[in-house]
Amino acid sequence: MKKLINISSLSVMASAIALSLIFTGCGETDPDNKGNHLPDVNIVQSNKTVNVGTKVDLTSTALDVDGDALTYEWKFVSKPTGSSATLTTTTTKKASFTADKAGKYVIQFVAKDVVDAMGKDTVTITAKEAGVISNTCKSYTEISGTYSTDKTLSGCFKVVGNIAVNNNALLTIEKGSTLLFTDSTGLTVNGDGALKAVGTITQPILFTSEQKTAGYWEGLRFYYSNNVKNELDYVTVEYGGGNSYGGLTLDASSSSPCRIKISNSTFKNSSNHGFWFDDGSIIDKFTNVTSTKNSKSAGLLSASSLYGLDSASKFTGNTNDYITLKGSTLNKDATWQPLTVPINVAGDIGISKNLVIKEGSSFVFNSGNAFTINSTGSLIAKGTKAKPILFTGEQKTAGYWEGLRFYYSNNVKNELDYVTVEYAGGNNYGNLMLDANTHSPCRIKINNSTFKHSLNHGFWFDDGSIIDTFSNVTSTKNSKSAGYLSASSLDSLDSASKFTGNTKDYITLKGSTLNKDTTWQPLTVPVNVAGDIGISKNLVIKEGSSFVFNSGNAFTINSTGSLIAKGTKAKPILFTGEQKTAGYWEGLRFYYSNNVKNELDYVTVEYAGGNNYGNLMLDANTHSPCRIKVNNSVFTNSSKYGVWLDDGSITNSDIATSNSFADNVSGTIHSRN
Repeated sequence: MKKLINISSLSVMASAIALSLIFTGCGETDPDNKGNHLPDVNIVQSNKTVNVGTKVDLTSTALDVDGDALTYEWKFVSKPTGSSATLTTTTTKKASFTADKAGKYVIQFVAKDVVDAMGKDTVTITAKEAGVISNTCKSYTEISGTYSTDKTLSGCFKVVGNIAVNNNALLTIEKGSTLLFTDSTGLTVNGDGALKAVGTITQPILFTSEQKTAGYWEGLRFYYSNNVKNELDYVTVEYGGGNSYGGLTLDASSSSPCRIKISNSTFKNSSNHGFWFDDGSIIDKFTNVTSTKNSKSAGLLSASSLYGLDSASKFTGNTNDYITLKGSTLNKDATWQPLTVPINVAGDIGISKNLVIKEGSSFVFNSGNAFTINSTGSLIAKGTKAKPILFTGEQKTAGYWEGLRFYYSNNVKNELDYVTVEYAGGNNYGNLMLDANTHSPCRIKINNSTFKHSLNHGFWFDDGSIIDTFSNVTSTKNSKSAGYLSASSLDSLDSASKFTGNTKDYITLKGSTLNKDTTWQPLTVPVNVAGDIGISKNLVIKEGSSFVFNSGNAFTINSTGSLIAKGTKAKPILFTGEQKTAGYWEGLRFYYSNNVKNELDYVTVEYAGGNNYGNLMLDANTHSPCRIKVNNSVFTNSSKYGVWLDDGSITNSDIATSNSFADNVSGTIHSRN
């Protein structure tokens, strides 16, 4: 008798078998939890060979067919001896680390489900020292001469005479090739010629020398080659620099440019700089470059080429661990990134376009050099509290370099924030100088910055300087005063900035005329009046302010000006002499100023009268009167009178009784009314 089969039962069985096969394909069964599946994990990693110093990004996939929530863990199984590499995160599907030593890094990724069933995968990353290439050539093909048509070189070559690439020819060096240069030979790419040397991390290209001696061969030289095909990638250039420039030289000018792309390459053991980029060099690409073990610096370049260098490239291990900036002018808008070494400023730098300097940048100046921001240029140097910007001298000596000079640069972009300028002032002015006049102004914003160890003043603001903001500034340890400025700039300084610790703890006020309505705040140090001050507009001096006058100087409030100096009993205003000698300075002189705003309240004026009149003088006549209110004030130690009132003087009637007078040689008040 035939057995009947239930078709619907077969369908259910087939579905169950198919589902079981799907689950089996996605994850093995957990032997400790029957029916539960292990998470299926995989580390996705394409590049498993990197240079030392490279950041390695790790990515994984994880699937749980049971639908359970997963937790993740990354960990090193092993890493090279001496490595301190750490994983940036250990609990997500992505992680990264920086390979700090040569060798193998074995990393494991684990995914766990709710019952601790684990799926695992591992990956091995091999790190190599950048530029360390074993020359495996057993024999060489000898080459020399000029290539005027396209040429490709692949394999091992000995360069027995100079090579030149001319006439729009392209010389291509294939991956894995080696060019071994004999004594004093080199490779020059001229005019419209081009060199394309593109290796890989596993098959790099090597330019080396027969003897392992710095400068044994000339190096690679691009001579006015403005060809977009020029490229070096995974290339090592070593033992060159016999051309007095560098292992790689871009010879160019602003009218005859030279360009190149450079990535993943190493320049080392040059007898000069690792690379040399002249004026007119165009750096289309510069990433993951190492320049080390060179007899001078990692690289020398012009101001217009510095933009091309990236923050990640490595420039340590040279005789001078700098990038060297040659004397030059920035003639295009640029942004300079912070580098792994300071920038050594080896000549005067002119800024004729807009320059942005990023946080963390550092500049070390040679003797006598300066940054000059010209009338067509601007400088935005904005650091942060954690990553300030530094301008310093190669020797820690006051006045070793000139300083930052803004020369008639009336650009609202000019700004210093979290910047330190030190050991400058060799320009006879200050670490920071605004060179301007009333017809050609100069402007800047300054915040959170420090000026110190100047041979002169910390900062110098000339007539015509416009200080848009000035806050949280420190000026200290300078050989003269914290700052030197004109009457029209003094209002920009804030009460909170710190100006102590200098040879003279003053802000120095140069002889000048106030030509705008303004208010002067009290500062953390007195204002040293180093020249005659003319007040031709309305001036308010706030309580607590202090002025110390040099010999023979005066405040003169002119017919178009006024002075309101109102202190308080707790915070009076002081006008005194640098030497405590009667008549040391001229005094306060109101010259035909018939302005009802003129007022002195809780003011002390002392050691003046050198004008042969008094500490306070009203210069007037019946046709041109002069007026003032004076209360709660002190006039003392005048070499003449405490107060001199000329014909046409108008004062409060109780001026003699509402104020104090003492030790004035000629008497209290002289009145010619």
